[in-house]
Amino acid sequence: MSQDFFKECRDILDEHHDRRERIIKVSRDITASSKKMIFALHRAINQVGGDRTKAKFKEAETKLKEIMALFKKLSVDIQGLNYFRYARSFSGAFEEFVEAVAFHHYLLYEKIITKQEIDTYFEDEENGKWLSVRDEDYILGLGDLTGELMRYAIQIVSSGKYEQAMTICKTLREIDRDFELIASAYLPVLHKKMGALRAS
Repeated sequence: MSQDFFKECRDILDEHHDRRERIIKVSRDITASSKKMIFALHRAINQVGGDRTKAKFKEAETKLKEIMALFKKLSVDIQGLNYFRYARSFSGAFEEFVEAVAFHHYLLYEKIITKQEIDTYFEDEENGKWLSVRDEDYILGLGDLTGELMRYAIQIVSSGKYEQAMTICKTLREIDRDFELIASAYLPVLHKKMGALRAS
């Protein structure tokens, strides 16, 4: 075999490792920023009490812009087949992002965000749909959302908003019921998240 062949193989491997490192680094940054967005939302709830207008979540929305800039950066390395090749390296970032935007959405509208609404974060007029969220990342992100909703319910009970807390509990029961069907049929890993939901 010629030296050119080995050089080509080495270059392909180097490119793969470099891309994987970039993906892991940006994914870590997305995960960290998504966690900060969730903390910012909890801080906003503490400050504003029952007032959940969009203006009150300014800090969280600033974080969201940072996260979307990171996703733009990530998208360069995960186009085409690379999306599936490196899915394990960035999946956690998508889950954490779904958790953050789903919590934000719930605080504004008292509804669970749909997969279609999540997808709109990755669309613009210039490029159309430039990235997509896998169904399992959406579902597992909602699994993590249940913990934030539980914390939110406890927080508002302490301020006397019992009816609102009961609405959250009803939502959590509905999520649990739907997750039972999904976990049994399609996504066994979801059972772990359901255990945490039922424990709380």
